Amino acid sequence: MSAFSTPEFPIVYRPDLNILVGRWMVEISRAEEVKQNYVQLFKAAVEVATCRFWLLDARRRFRTTEEITGWVNQQVPHLALEQLGAEIRVAFLLAPHQLLTDSPPFPVLHHPTAGHAMSAQFTDEGAAIAWLRAEQSQL
Repeated sequence: MSAFSTPEFPIVYRPDLNILVGRWMVEISRAEEVKQNYVQLFKAAVEVATCRFWLLDARRRFRTTEEITGWVNQQVPHLALEQLGAEIRVAFLLAPHQLLTDSPPFPVLHHPTAGHAMSAQFTDEGAAIAWLRAEQSQL
């Protein structure tokens, strides 16, 4: 994974869980940076046998923007189908204050044609991993 990681956005594959973990280590507010991080995630996911279960730790990002949320909601489900051949499941790990802010909400991914949820938000990493594991057993 080191080929796709940066100090600001390390990506680690957990083979024991079959989960790809990306952690934003710094505040990011530019849409281009976030888009690049998702490009990195897709490349890493393809490298590890098309891993479709992601834990994205956004606790250090603090906020998002309408542009970022809109892009992720619109593009990431389509990119998953194009690049991985299947839908993904994303657990967004957030700090409690991120749920109470007046900034735009973090993305809520939906399948582009079926409309069902492809993501969930958590403030506890254990709960996020448990949700991803439950999703693995259903797909």
